[in-house]
Amino acid sequence: MEVLLGVGVAAGFGFSDFIGGMTGRRTGPLRTITGVQLAGAAIMGIYLLAASEPLGGVREMVLAAIAGTSLVFGGGSMYAGLTWGRMSVLAPVAATAVAVITFAVGLVRGERPSTLALAGVLLAIVAVVLISRPPQAVDVPLAQRDSRRRVGLGGELALAVAAGAGFAGFQTTLGEIGDTAGLAPLLVVRGVGGALSLAVLLVVWQRSGAPRLRVPRRSTFVPVIVAGFLVLVAHALLIEALSLGLLSVVGPITSLSPAFTVIPARIFLHEHISRMQILGMVLAAVGLVLAALG
Repeated sequence: MEVLLGVGVAAGFGFSDFIGGMTGRRTGPLRTITGVQLAGAAIMGIYLLAASEPLGGVREMVLAAIAGTSLVFGGGSMYAGLTWGRMSVLAPVAATAVAVITFAVGLVRGERPSTLALAGVLLAIVAVVLISRPPQAVDVPLAQRDSRRRVGLGGELALAVAAGAGFAGFQTTLGEIGDTAGLAPLLVVRGVGGALSLAVLLVVWQRSGAPRLRVPRRSTFVPVIVAGFLVLVAHALLIEALSLGLLSVVGPITSLSPAFTVIPARIFLHEHISRMQILGMVLAAVGLVLAALG
């Protein structure tokens, strides 16, 4: 079951990354992640009020705040990369970092997956690495770059690794909370994330000397809300997956989210998918089967 939940988490993250990256090209990465965080907090707050679910203990709330801070760091780096760089580079490399870090942390904690599950996880990590090798991974002169691309390959990789470290820290901390507190910690995660993002946005706006903070266009509200909802669902599934399975297994599986980012990027943005990436997706499917059987 944790394998299926992990795939659901990957789908939520992947589609949200694509929608967030597209929206960020119109509104900017910082405004996008702020909107996504606030939308998620609002949706979670409405749910908790309707379900009359308690917030949980102090320990859970502190861990949720730490997780929210790590999530903002990872999400900000990711959206900056998706906005200023290539989706086919940023999302897969970040996912590779998440897979390796969560796998290593799980082993350090003493987790010992079965041989079959371990083989599936290692195969999934290899798959993510293959998917992270876009056909044009070499840098090009500034004059030849896409007009929307503002950073070179080095900047893309730096943002991707930073995003992966932030997301891995989020998953590790969220796993410490467990499922005893229900979904209430997610309100703190989204609330802290929204507050930090909004504070950074206001500081950047003030230092930029802009005459006023423009209200986003109405056309951007829907994708931001959708992205916020998808991330929230992914987080809820992640809590359940980590309560049922091992971090060293669940973490790498959730890192297969690039498949759900690269495919729509191919369909809507016509970004090329290489044979190596297709092979990576096939290996990912095999790895998931092995992990499930283990």
